[in-house]
Amino acid sequence: MAQEQKRDQTVRLPNPSAQPFVAALKTVRFFAVLFFWVTMVCVLAHVAAFVLTEWVGLYGVSEESEAAEPAAEAVRAPAPWPALEASPAMAAEPGELFPNVEPEQRAETPPAESGEAKPPVAEQPPPPEAPEPGETEGTVAAPPLDEPTQETAAEALQRRRLQARYYRELTANVLGATRSVGILASILLAVTVFLYLQIALLGRLGGIRQVTRSLFLVLLFLATVLPWGSVFEDVQASSLFEFERLLSAHALGAGASEVGLKAAGYYGRYLLFPTVSVLLLALAGIHFAGGYSRSVLANE
Repeated sequence: MAQEQKRDQTVRLPNPSAQPFVAALKTVRFFAVLFFWVTMVCVLAHVAAFVLTEWVGLYGVSEESEAAEPAAEAVRAPAPWPALEASPAMAAEPGELFPNVEPEQRAETPPAESGEAKPPVAEQPPPPEAPEPGETEGTVAAPPLDEPTQETAAEALQRRRLQARYYRELTANVLGATRSVGILASILLAVTVFLYLQIALLGRLGGIRQVTRSLFLVLLFLATVLPWGSVFEDVQASSLFEFERLLSAHALGAGASEVGLKAAGYYGRYLLFPTVSVLLLALAGIHFAGGYSRSVLANE
């Protein structure tokens, strides 16, 4: 009985009349893969921007570091030496400081006529000996070496601020371009998958179920990346968010410094939402690849 059932089963052979549809599906699949990777890169760029903002701290100098710099500068600065002239111990006579020790020799200075002590004359060092004529021939005086300059705390803080400003401007320009390209590529991806499904249905090819699932997953992904804030004022959630909104929310301390609903909304909007979009797009790509193998590769 088992052998008879196996003989009754139909064997699916390549359909010769499906070759024009297969050629069309190959072209559609090329553009679908192109739009898929462009959209994926755009969404991952926004996820990377959130990570660099929240945990790496690339776009700003924290308040703790700004407060710690003056304190560190005060610690590194040497304390002023006390005034030696005002010290009574230094103004005392040698006999008063060390009563048991007699000085070996005391300078005898004649008293001044005017009653004022004359300052001692500083001894002048002997003049340097002039080099002989034979020694200076063929020699070049070496230039004085520049002493290494140490970067102060204020200069280091200013340098970090300039770097943070440069990275903010660069990231804002890159994310602005990826946001526009990502929205356009996601729309074109949904249209391309829809065209693929229509051609597969018209040619009566396999893989219809996988391509249909891929189409609906792409539509869900499209709902997560569209700028709904331009349509609904109260809805600002989008995987392709504006970088300025992220910086303003981070500056207000909506991240790790806050606990509760505000922190959940912050991480959900700028981290969880793009992560869900990446997962939806990845699942759509997996189902699309399965449908392509059944509709095209099985008929070649």
